[in-house]
Amino acid sequence: MIRKRTATRLAAVAALATVGLSLSTGMASADTTFPANVPGCAGGMVDRFYNGHDHVQGYAISTMGDPCSVVLQQSNGGSSSNWTATRTPAWTDELLDAGITSHVVVCNGNTGRCATSASY
Repeated sequence: MIRKRTATRLAAVAALATVGLSLSTGMASADTTFPANVPGCAGGMVDRFYNGHDHVQGYAISTMGDPCSVVLQQSNGGSSSNWTATRTPAWTDELLDAGITSHVVVCNGNTGRCATSASY
C-alpha cells in the first residue's frame, strides 16, 4: 500500500516528467531542468532551446495542498511569477534567455520556506 505522502510525491514526479521532452519546429530537443524544491512544493526552471535561442520558464507544484509560488528572475530585470495550491503545475511566462542569467525562487506560503534554483 502506498502512503498518501509517497503517492503525492510520485504524482509530482510524474507531472515533472511531462516537462522532460518538448517538440518544437518538428525536432525533438532535450529540456534542462534546474530544480528548486522546498517541503510542500516541487518546482524549478526549465530551459528549452528552439528557434536558435534559449527560453526559460519557471513552475511550481503543491505536493501537500500548501500555496506555492514561483518567481522567475533574470539579470536584465525581466521577471514573471505564478502560484498554485494544487498538483497542477503553475507556469510562469516563458522568457527569452540570451546573454543573461536566469533563476527561479519557489516558496511555500504556509511555512515561508523558499528554495532557489541554480542560475542558467
